[in-house]
Amino acid sequence: MKKLKEYLKKQEEKMQNIEYVKKLYKRSQLEVLAVFMLFAAVFYFNYNYITFKIKLASEFLYTQSLDRLANEHLDKDFSWRDMDALTIAVYGEKLHEDDKYFQLFKRGEFKGQLKEMEHIGSSTKVEKTDSGKGLITFTLFSPRALKNVKNDIDTLKNCDTIIIDLRDNTGGMVSTAEKFASLFLNKGDTIYSFAEKNKFKTIKNKKDPLLTPSKIIILQNEWTASASELFIMALKENLDNVTVIGTKSYGKGVGQNEYFLADGYGFKFTAMKLVTPLGSDINGKGITPDIEYNGGDILAFADRSE
Repeated sequence: MKKLKEYLKKQEEKMQNIEYVKKLYKRSQLEVLAVFMLFAAVFYFNYNYITFKIKLASEFLYTQSLDRLANEHLDKDFSWRDMDALTIAVYGEKLHEDDKYFQLFKRGEFKGQLKEMEHIGSSTKVEKTDSGKGLITFTLFSPRALKNVKNDIDTLKNCDTIIIDLRDNTGGMVSTAEKFASLFLNKGDTIYSFAEKNKFKTIKNKKDPLLTPSKIIILQNEWTASASELFIMALKENLDNVTVIGTKSYGKGVGQNEYFLADGYGFKFTAMKLVTPLGSDINGKGITPDIEYNGGDILAFADRSE
């Protein structure tokens, strides 16, 4: 009787194992089917482009036309591997009519641009003027530039007046402008808002200010743009001690997203509309300075101001 029970138990375990294997097999079949259907769907919805790409690359007789396009947009002869980048470039010409900031980065240009931004930002410096005012020459909004300021922030802490020179600063990273503004703004102040295709968001300062001078003077010119303008309006619309000197700024109140493609290519396009803390739209309008100045040494002029 004992042996019979053991035998029946083993048979039951075998049956359970068989059922487990069957379930595992069915699950594997479903997973394979799901992957197959996913690939089938991708192929189905991209059939026209895939066919166009393969057929054009392999059968098109007038290859000189393709070489001409590739040379215009990619600085090289046509290769089917470059079809995606070439397609974006050709579309980009049309998109550029509405989005003047649309850009296709050719092979290696994207990384090169990031390096150039860091190079320009690295010349950001902190010093004191002849009259003892703090002076921040902020050349481009990059992490390196902000680091340079923070490294010398003790130089600024006892300055009653701080001059921020943003002339020829064409912008850079909005996130850096946000962090730079937080050095001066009070906790809870609105730095800026932005509207994307499907959402609207307001960015507020989360920290207490590290710098609280009695007066802030900002220098700008016609090439002061984008993140620079965002920074200026963040301070101007939150603080009552900000004076802007110079000429009217560029007027870029939109932001771009940048993405890498295969083989070192990349592209960027306008993805957001930037709004000042009080809801102003500066795009295409620029910022009018409090004191118009396009004379000689604007730094000396600012240094003499009280």
